[in-house]
Amino acid sequence: MSSEKIVEQILSSRPDLTRIDVLKMIEKKREGVGEFFTDETAARIVASELGVEIVQKPLRLEILVQDLVSGLNDVTVSGRVITSFPSRTYTRRDLTKGKLARLQIADRSGKLKVLLWDDKAAFVETGEIKQGQIIKLSHGYVREGLDGKLELHMGSRGDIQTSLPEAEDDKYPPATLRIRKVAEIKEEGGPITVEGIISTTPAVREVVTSRNEKVKVASFELRDDNGRIGVSAWRKLAEIAEELAVGTRIKIRNVFVRTSFADQLELTSHSFTSIEVLTEGEK
Repeated sequence: MSSEKIVEQILSSRPDLTRIDVLKMIEKKREGVGEFFTDETAARIVASELGVEIVQKPLRLEILVQDLVSGLNDVTVSGRVITSFPSRTYTRRDLTKGKLARLQIADRSGKLKVLLWDDKAAFVETGEIKQGQIIKLSHGYVREGLDGKLELHMGSRGDIQTSLPEAEDDKYPPATLRIRKVAEIKEEGGPITVEGIISTTPAVREVVTSRNEKVKVASFELRDDNGRIGVSAWRKLAEIAEELAVGTRIKIRNVFVRTSFADQLELTSHSFTSIEVLTEGEK
């Protein structure tokens, strides 16, 4: 921070002083120690003696993924959403509950994992953040993850912009939206698109969510030429699935992969998941 900025803060906090008064104090302080003090150091000492706290705005950087290093704070990064993961509930040290959602974004220099804490997880839960979007993440901080790779954390100070009309699409890598084979589904994540044939009759039941909300969920099995996987279709999609017969070929867009209570991977719908009927089965 320049000595001029410090002088301005002193004058803002001490209206009883004039600019000339403050400059004389700084000059006197420098004369007392000779060449060992810079103007900034002398100004800071004067501010301290006057009881003025000098506030330095943190440096906010907008940089490429490849230039990030662990420990950076107040960082701004823009990138395309390559994939996102459903939010999870976690327990804090004080035993209260919080939420965490994860993303992976990419710019022209590389990919980056992003952790959205608590209220920021809602961007994934509501579908405001979608695969393929270009987003801007501000006021984040960079840490090294358990796997040794860098992560961008978005906490209470973080700001997320999902509408960037000025973003140049061709400057970001594409988010490949391809149809996944069941055998290719090996870990949690999403959203993905899967195509297959319903191999079991959808069973609909009513469950109570963690928000004490009663909702419907339809469970069925989907198969393709490579394998089989369970599907849980929630809320309105449960009603759609209930009408589908065994043998119906469907395409499920924007569905997530999670581990079921049986410790097996399954597909689960979200608010922006859709089911497209490709060919009807026999009822």
